[in-house]
Amino acid sequence: MLPVIDPLVIETFARLHGAIAFLDILNDAIPIVQARELTYLSQLAREGGWEPQEYAAEKLLLNHKFHNSIPTVAAYSAIILLYSIVETQLDGFAEHIGQKQASKLRVNDMAGHGIERSALYLKRVLSIDVKTDPAWSQLKDLQKVRNIIAHRGGKRGEERGQQNTVDDLLRRYPHVLEIRKRRVFQDEIWISMTLCRDFAKFIGGFFERIFKAAGLPNRHMELDR
Repeated sequence: MLPVIDPLVIETFARLHGAIAFLDILNDAIPIVQARELTYLSQLAREGGWEPQEYAAEKLLLNHKFHNSIPTVAAYSAIILLYSIVETQLDGFAEHIGQKQASKLRVNDMAGHGIERSALYLKRVLSIDVKTDPAWSQLKDLQKVRNIIAHRGGKRGEERGQQNTVDDLLRRYPHVLEIRKRRVFQDEIWISMTLCRDFAKFIGGFFERIFKAAGLPNRHMELDR
């Protein structure tokens, strides 16, 4: 028999695999670029006859960039990308199943935003409760981290509710999610690439399970029996 192919399934896992490859490239590239920049800095210092303290100051700035600034931006970009995959593909899944069931309501008819709106549509219109999936709480955490990045630039926030949300996330993800203290600006969250990869795994498992429950072929395109 020919394999069953579903465009939504293929697109979902293609986007997710692309995101994982992006994470791996970022993680591998940062130390390589750092080594290259350090070599170039040493060359400039030799050719320019820099004083030792001048070289040490420039090296300190360079190391700060590659150990703090660049990894932070990389992780923030990864989180935003991963959440966009969840939101877009869950919305697409809800629309796909709604059309198959000839539902007159659309996802946009539901109240709410993001993955909550799609989840509400699936449960109310199609009796599919994706919130019972074991990865749902992690997807909600991903959404919270994404919102902190997108709406506050990664800052802890000044309101009590914002700080409570951050504190809860810190308790749930020790060592891979931290608060970095800053002298002038507000404290900001630091996200490890390990946590980004964990979120990617949660996303993959989530979509595999809900696609299977809805009767869609899995990402390996199983033969139609």
